[in-house]
Amino acid sequence: MLGGCDDGIDKVGATGPGEAVKLDAFCTMPGLKPALRETVLVIDENSVKPSKPETFKTENAELFAVVVGLADATRALDTGAMAPREHLTIALANAQTGGLSPIFSGCLPAMSKEELAERKTKGEDGAMDSYFGSDMGSKLEEARSSFLTKAVLMVAQVAGTGGGRGGDSFNDSNFARTIKVIGPGAGTAGQIRRLIVFANPGGALSSVPEDFVQARQAGFDQAQTAQTNLGMSELYLVPGGGTVGNTQRAFLDAWFLSSGADLRHVGAFTPDSLAKAPVRINSYTGQLPLSPEVMSPMELRLPTAADGSLVGAWISYTGSKGQRRTPIAGQFACASDGCELRGDPEGTLGQRWRTEPGMQPQPLVDGPFGGMRLISGKDDGQTLKGRIYDPIIYVGETGDISFTAKRSN
Repeated sequence: MLGGCDDGIDKVGATGPGEAVKLDAFCTMPGLKPALRETVLVIDENSVKPSKPETFKTENAELFAVVVGLADATRALDTGAMAPREHLTIALANAQTGGLSPIFSGCLPAMSKEELAERKTKGEDGAMDSYFGSDMGSKLEEARSSFLTKAVLMVAQVAGTGGGRGGDSFNDSNFARTIKVIGPGAGTAGQIRRLIVFANPGGALSSVPEDFVQARQAGFDQAQTAQTNLGMSELYLVPGGGTVGNTQRAFLDAWFLSSGADLRHVGAFTPDSLAKAPVRINSYTGQLPLSPEVMSPMELRLPTAADGSLVGAWISYTGSKGQRRTPIAGQFACASDGCELRGDPEGTLGQRWRTEPGMQPQPLVDGPFGGMRLISGKDDGQTLKGRIYDPIIYVGETGDISFTAKRSN
């Protein structure tokens, strides 16, 4: 596509080194709700091949596909990769300096078809507006072109080193340092965060055991040592020309899970691998009974897509090993009389912390909820009464964990 951006290279070239582009005009629009998710694309400079802006598209085809897939508003809306007005940040990670430098940020210049139709219904975009190009559709089209061009050109200016190093252990590698500098983010109230990381683990995974059980355990153990906090984010890893084996993938899943991230996909960027955008977020706080004598502070975050499926949902509590955070899969269907939570047994919940391969669920003495797979509950508009349970795994005297949590938003 840089061929299609040639005319803009000189215009955008006025942006000096180290200066980030900010396009926030569409972050807040009167009468329209802001997006409930923010996307952060983190680019490891070690994984970018050295190129000139005019050869960036061919030299770094995988990275180019990610940037265009997110910043091309028309394409991103059609594929579901982004939501209207979703905030996109593109940042460079430098493992040597430990820095994370934003180079581009802005809200996708887009409205849904329903929102545009409503404008016409209200007479806000008439025939004369369309004729003179002052209607919202024309304004969005112009803004989209600028948004995409500037995002691509800022990334195309990245010098890149095309290499990195492993380490005696995963935590010693440049890749692990890159992940660590991302951190939990500033956190925007009422939003969830999606991380898309362009970084090749390469030699970082050379120390991962070939045995599945040992690899999973190593992932959990090394994450405890690394003490990385990714703030309960969805995470998609694009390994930039590298490959990740099944056992290595198992290690990464364990490491990221312990670090507060749900690793959703490893591989080339594709909109089909991305979770849907949330249209509603319900949050709760309460007490989780870890035993008849011990009550733990608990937080429950339930973002849902338009079809009621959970996206970026987590349950967290503080136990003897510190804060434990676990993703939740399933449905959270709402009606006028309240909402109902139905966990997906295939989402595994407590079984996300297992180390053994195989289909049969495993009781996990040290794992969250003893390894139980299901969560359910009903919300009456103020309070969620729920339970965590399993048809096979039995925990405590009653066999499940009942809890009550109040809405916090």
